[in-house]
Amino acid sequence: MAESPQEAPENMPSGVVKPQQDTPHTWRELLGRLIENPSERQRAAFALKMNPATLTRWVKGESDPLLGNFKKLVEIFPEQRDHFLQFFLSELSSDLSPTGIPVARIRGEITSEYLLRLIAVCATATGSFRAWSIRHLGLQQAIELLDPAQAGMEIIVVACVPPRGSQPIRSLCGRIGIGTVPWEAGIGRRLLFLGAESLAGWSVGHGVPEVVQDIARQEEALPLRVDALEKSAAAWPFQRDGKIAGCLLISAAQPHVFTNERLAIVEGYANALANSFRDEEFYPLSSILLHELQVPRSQESLLKFQKSTQDFRRAHAFRMSEDEAEVQALQELEDLLIVRNEGVNESCLSQ
Repeated sequence: MAESPQEAPENMPSGVVKPQQDTPHTWRELLGRLIENPSERQRAAFALKMNPATLTRWVKGESDPLLGNFKKLVEIFPEQRDHFLQFFLSELSSDLSPTGIPVARIRGEITSEYLLRLIAVCATATGSFRAWSIRHLGLQQAIELLDPAQAGMEIIVVACVPPRGSQPIRSLCGRIGIGTVPWEAGIGRRLLFLGAESLAGWSVGHGVPEVVQDIARQEEALPLRVDALEKSAAAWPFQRDGKIAGCLLISAAQPHVFTNERLAIVEGYANALANSFRDEEFYPLSSILLHELQVPRSQESLLKFQKSTQDFRRAHAFRMSEDEAEVQALQELEDLLIVRNEGVNESCLSQ
């Protein structure tokens, strides 16, 4: 007498799909099977910091995950990584919106190839190489879409300068960017300190995106430290769980560049580039109290910063990582700039 097939054990390892009559054809079906067990659903929801009901809505197609949440799904169920990535790529032609923007607005713009590469980097790269890889990839793609005619644009990833101890966030710093003429062409390092006087400072300090379509005719009461080359500008904050890590800052050499279509692309890349920041690099709005800074751009300043970073490492016999040394160098420069700027303001007031 033939033996009847055995049922799959209830305590199978997490991330393993129980044998069934048919195989899943979408990531929703796959996720549905993975969280069929209430304990697995609770485990996934806890890792994602959300209500288990949200996972159920994803499975039913009632809502879509943001790119950051989809990346976490891959981490929560590593055994299903290849399946998730394959399903995700196929879903890009339907209604899935990994950046939170309706796909109808970005289809044919933010490519499926880019999104797949981004997810792969998020899932596999570690340390400082992870941040560099995500930013390098995102900036290259963004400049091609936002300035295809190379009419003149610069895009910079601006981050909060990490505070000392219980200090608030006092300044922002752009460390990597990409441009087309008349800005520095190509991708490379930047050293651009910004504060409350800048569009980036306004966006980060208020936690909202901001656009100036024509700087020469600006009538809004916005603080704006203008680059001599800028005719229009936009800043879109990097956000996670209601906290801010910085913003994507875009400067254009032409006015009225930021159409709705371009702003949809800016939003998409800002959401994608937010994945290059660690959780501890996001700060609540209440702790962001920016100073005003008037700091001209200078290649000499970048060289001094790089030297200062190496000096910190040498002082610690190179036991300090480059990332740690860069933070100390940034904090030291921030102190000098704030003291210098406050001295200038006091001098102006006394006259």
